[in-house]
Formats: sequence, structure tokens, C-alpha cells
Amino acid sequence: MADIQSDEQVNSRLGQTAREIAARLGRVLRRSDRAEARRLRAAEADRPLAERLHVPIVEVSPESRYCAEIVQTHAALAQADRWAELLAEVRRADQARAGAPAGRRLAVLASDGARAALTAAIASRDWAAADEALDRLDAMQAVHHDDYAAAQILAQAHLDLGWARRGTACEAGPGGAGRQGFLSHTAEAERVLDQFDPIEENSPLLAGTRYRLVQGIDEGEALVRDWYQDWSDLDPTCPEPHAAHAVHLLPPWYGRPEGFEAEARAAVKRTSDVSGAAAYAVFYLSAAQAQGDYPPGMDLGLFVRGLIDHHRATGCQYRANIVAGALTELAHSQGYDTTLASMRAKVVMETLDDHVRDNLREFHLPAWENGLDCIHWAMGQLFHDDLLRGAHIYPGVAGLEARMP
Repeated sequence: MADIQSDEQVNSRLGQTAREIAARLGRVLRRSDRAEARRLRAAEADRPLAERLHVPIVEVSPESRYCAEIVQTHAALAQADRWAELLAEVRRADQARAGAPAGRRLAVLASDGARAALTAAIASRDWAAADEALDRLDAMQAVHHDDYAAAQILAQAHLDLGWARRGTACEAGPGGAGRQGFLSHTAEAERVLDQFDPIEENSPLLAGTRYRLVQGIDEGEALVRDWYQDWSDLDPTCPEPHAAHAVHLLPPWYGRPEGFEAEARAAVKRTSDVSGAAAYAVFYLSAAQAQGDYPPGMDLGLFVRGLIDHHRATGCQYRANIVAGALTELAHSQGYDTTLASMRAKVVMETLDDHVRDNLREFHLPAWENGLDCIHWAMGQLFHDDLLRGAHIYPGVAGLEARMP
């Protein structure tokens, strides 16, 4: 007589069978899930990059809006003839070397606001209104003749109007058309500034405007380097002296292409204790903007390090985009036709990759030379493998990262 199985044995066998069925079903489901995941990844990988880029894209950066608000605030003070208040704010910002988040000096912005009526007239080529605005600033300075901020505003106004009637620096050169009217405005600006010494006033704002006189005085070539050094020494963390001076070291002004590299290195030597190699990068960026290409002899490694130092000084998204845009254009132009070119391109791409993943959280279109095309090219290069797997690009805690949606 067969043994009658106990309830316990029956339940044990049933439980084992159920577990085996569940395990088999789980394997089937997992295979199905993996197949579905592959299908979804393939579908995502087929989508264009523009649909997978979930990063804010701004046409006007927060920094630009902030600076515009500072200008407008001081333009309103000028319009209301609240000159004493405006001049006090200019001096206070200048003495403190106060800056916007990306480093633009607030004293410069406040002075821009004081001259806003003149700027608007120049923009519309309304020369009668421009002369009227200049006369108003002249009357203001006559009242505040012992205030260096008033002198700076009036002197800069003369330079603004002189250049507007002559053309831009690189277009005009030392012998460009309309020079006589420009020289007249420059002479008047020099007269207004003559009673103030930037070093004695401890004023980088004054030094910056005095520096710009070199474009229209006979001693310009002899003074350009000394006045640049004064300006930079008064505000060594500010990039504006380097940007302005770099242009004057190009033809048709006071330098030669073969001497540019030495001047850029000298700027780094003077300021490396406070800004690393940033001055070197600013020199070359400014020159490239002025003439359309970098001067010969650029040290790629020093330039890349300078870009990173330039961003590190503020850590802001404005400079993060400037650096990313510059590295992208540089990478795109390197090519791979020789071993050296390939090595240089690799250095640039690795730096760009680290910078984007560590620092970039939004795109500022004006910083990218070819706008979205440039951004898409860079993202396609940096996240190539992730994009092939169907990943999307998102802002992360520090910089950009790729992950599945």
C-alpha cells in the first residue's frame, strides 16, 4: 500500500513548483524588460539632440540683465539731476573695486548710466541731441569740478562722441577718416582729466579713461604701456585692462603680431599672484574678437589654463559660457590632420569635457560664436557614447550630465 503523503510534503512540493514557475516567469519578464529597454533606448537614440537637451538656453544672460539694471538706475539719477548722489555712488564703487557677479566693475556701469542720454543719441545718430547731452554733462562737471568722478564721466563722454563720429578703433587706425574731430574731443577729455592723477585718487575708473586717451594723443605710443600698467596695478583682478590693452598691441596701433606673445606673458607675470594665468587668456580672446583670429605664437597649454583661471575667479555661468564657447571654437578649428594637431585637439577636448561636466549649468547664446549649432556640436562630441545609448543631457549638481529620461 503506497505511502500516503502528508499534507506537509504536499505543500512543500507545491511550494517548490510555484517557486520554479515564478523564477521562470521572472526570467521571461526580465528578458522582455531588457528587450523593451533596448527598444526604448534605440528609439531615444534616434531622436535629434535638440529634443534631448534639457538645459536652459538664454539669449540675454542674467549678468547682462543685472548690468543693464545698474545702468538704468544711474541713468534715472542723471535724468533727475541727482548728480551729487550719483557721483558719490561712482566713487564708492570705484574705491571698493565693486563688481557685478561676473566681474564687470560697478563704477563703470554707474558712469555708463550717467552718460545714457548721450549713448542713446549716438545710437540713433542724432548729433544735435548728442551735443545737447554733452553740454549737460559739461555743466554738471563745472559744478563738481573738484570731483574726479565728474571729470571721468565728462572725459569718457568726449571719447564716446569722438569715436562715434570717427568709427571703431580697428576700422579707423591712427590715420582713419574723421580724425580731426576725434582729436578735438580727445584733447578736451585730456584737459578735463589733467587735474586728477589715477594713482593719487586710487581710481581704476580714472585710470581706464586716461588709458583710452592714447588713441588720440601724440604721446600715445610712448604712454600706452605705462598707463596700462597703472590701470592694471590699481585693479589687478579686473580683466578689462588686459582686454583693452591687447587691442592696442595689434596693427594698426602700437604693437606687432610677433611681439604679442611676450606682452601677454608679461601680463601674466604681473598678475599671476591674484588671477593665475587669466590675463593670458583675456589677451588672446580680446585680440581674436578684434581681428577675427588669434595672433601667432599662442601657447595652447597656457591659454587653456588661463581660460580655467578666468572662470574660477568668479565661478559664474557668464564666464563658464565664455570659456566653454572659446574651447569649443578652438576644438573645432584644431583638426586631426597631423599628430601635433591631434594632440592639441585632445587637450582642448579633455579640458572642455571637464569644464562642461564640472561647471556649466545653462547656455548663454551670445557666448557661443555660432549659437545653437556650436552648442549642439560640442554636446554631440562630449556626450557621444551616452547619446548613442539614448541618454538625454540635463543640468546636474555641478555641471551637465547624461542620463536616461
